[in-house]
Amino acid sequence: MLLAKPYQVHRLKYFISPLKQLNLDRLLAKMWEEMGLVRVYTKPQGQQPDFTDPAVFSAGRGGCMVEDFCNHIHRNLVKDVKYVLVWGKSARHYPQHCGLSHILQDEDVVQVVKKKEREEGAKGRFKSHSTAPARISDRVKKAPLKT
Repeated sequence: MLLAKPYQVHRLKYFISPLKQLNLDRLLAKMWEEMGLVRVYTKPQGQQPDFTDPAVFSAGRGGCMVEDFCNHIHRNLVKDVKYVLVWGKSARHYPQHCGLSHILQDEDVVQVVKKKEREEGAKGRFKSHSTAPARISDRVKKAPLKT
């Protein structure tokens, strides 16, 4: 039987015991490393990171970029992303301001900042609340003062 890659047996350098719960954490870490899995945690704005339920990606099966992370959360989220803040091994400083092409590493924390939707009638970044005319020449002139 021919194999595409030569099969290698990795020998463990430590003993494990399921009965005594001995070195199971080392085995689990080694399995994550060998499988090339990446855990990415979410952080809502103004709150602490949620370390209970990570998003798991495989570097070999589709990548682990910020764009993949956003698609994992919701398929329309990629369109609404303004920028992303990243804490962890892949960040140069904490937090790092990133785009969609940033490559995530194991145990990174990601906070997605969405674009603000414009209100109807808003001009640029300012909200138009007044009913005054838009131009000065369209204003009604006051009567001259009587002295």
